[in-house]
Amino acid sequence: MPGRAWKGGAMRERNAYFTVEAALVLPLVTGAILFVIYTMLFQYDRCLLEQDIGALALWGSLAEASDTAQLEQKVQERMSQLYREKYAAWRITRLDASLDRNRFLAEGAGRLTFPVPGWNFWNGDNVWETSASFGYNRISPVTFIRLCHRFREETGR
Repeated sequence: MPGRAWKGGAMRERNAYFTVEAALVLPLVTGAILFVIYTMLFQYDRCLLEQDIGALALWGSLAEASDTAQLEQKVQERMSQLYREKYAAWRITRLDASLDRNRFLAEGAGRLTFPVPGWNFWNGDNVWETSASFGYNRISPVTFIRLCHRFREETGR
């Protein structure tokens, strides 16, 4: 696409293809790079959430407590000590733990808010959300020893 430019007091023609191509390509490349960065931050924070919830569920299933109220108190203390500043781009929206019939369940959720409206192509909100849940059975030492003896008898070891 020829264009005109003043140089040395005279108008000269020059090609302006690069200007047009840069005007079209540069915003697309920049948008793609930012999208990839936000996708990677979302995945990083999702992995951290799953790790924290899994560790909390394992800790809750192994915690020693004389009754359910004492276990709930210990779990609440543990959840309040969770270091939340390590999450790079989002915030935790939900963090719950429960004990039901010797099954300890930990659940959590988080959300990433996009800085630019309209970046979320999948729904009308400007956020990505995810959740994680892990559950483990609490076994008393007596039950564990009985299971070990039964296993030994059945396998003949």
